[in-house]
Amino acid sequence: MIKMVVSSFYNTLINQEDAIPTSTMLEIERLREKGIIFTICTNRQYQEVLDYNKDFPFVDYIISLNGSIVYDVLKEKIIYQKKLTKTVINKIYKFFPDLNYTYYSEKETYSIKEDIEDKNIYKIELEVNNNEDMIRDKLKNLPLNLTLFELNEKKYIEITSDQVSMFSGVDKISLKKELDLSNIIAISGNESDISLSQNIKRNFIVKNASKKLKKYAYKIVKSNLENGVGTVLSKIK
Repeated sequence: MIKMVVSSFYNTLINQEDAIPTSTMLEIERLREKGIIFTICTNRQYQEVLDYNKDFPFVDYIISLNGSIVYDVLKEKIIYQKKLTKTVINKIYKFFPDLNYTYYSEKETYSIKEDIEDKNIYKIELEVNNNEDMIRDKLKNLPLNLTLFELNEKKYIEITSDQVSMFSGVDKISLKKELDLSNIIAISGNESDISLSQNIKRNFIVKNASKKLKKYAYKIVKSNLENGVGTVLSKIK
């Protein structure tokens, strides 16, 4: 019996208009009325998902910043967080002082290192261009998780603590709600979701995902432009 659905947000749930299809929203509402928990995972801050939740509440938990923060939407509070240490942040910057940075706090983003001295930083994005292998090699001995993604023909590496992942966020929720992993399905579309595929047996991958992620798929489903999430949800009775 399915007791929780975990879905990626960008590249998976929302379509080309950055909207959640109405038919999908109705499926989510149907499942939540049956007591099934709906969880979003995203590489961005949880507030972006909450903005979609204002007019048509649809989500119970948000796993944000690649697992660095787990937010309970109904109770309006963070139930888990793991920031990057100042020591690690300084080491990264010392390795690559000339790269373009985006630093993520709970709700804000920063591009200048001096602006984050008194802030809790949970994720860093580095624009890597063609330097991915060199960057990975430099960072390999630090306690970090690294995820590559592409946007507008540019490549970036996301950096978080090695103690967090999308699955670690799911694990926190499943322990809190006393759920067995066999009662959870995931619908994914991003390389940051690989940990879900490695730990949740029924992990559906949207057709527009990368080849790397598709290798871990339980099943390939329609793309985010074809309402792939809604198709999966409609089959849950």
